[in-house]
Amino acid sequence: MAHILAIDDDADILHILTEVLTGDGHTVDTAENGKVGLKLTELNDYDLIITDMLMPEMDGIETIMAIRGKSRTTRIIVLTGGSAVIDKSYLLATAKAIKANKVLSKPIDLKELKATVNELLAS
Repeated sequence: MAHILAIDDDADILHILTEVLTGDGHTVDTAENGKVGLKLTELNDYDLIITDMLMPEMDGIETIMAIRGKSRTTRIIVLTGGSAVIDKSYLLATAKAIKANKVLSKPIDLKELKATVNELLAS
């Protein structure tokens, strides 16, 4: 199956992603922010990266731009719930503009997540 990197500053989200994706037979590495995630991309090849938008150290926008600077073909799913300051629809539009393959809203719909992962891995 696929080697997936999940990047999120929420440990509960990382746990859910790991449980769901390993349950489907995938190998999952996790990172608590984009900076750690990018270091992992230097050490491993990933079939898919799932990243949050709002994180400390390095946010999702910076992370995606850095990944896209290295690879135009790496598949990326963005997760975002927005914030008190930044509207979720703005974050979703921004993720699409910087070439995320798919954008999903939090709270995560696990059926939608699985379907999206399967769709991107099949393409």
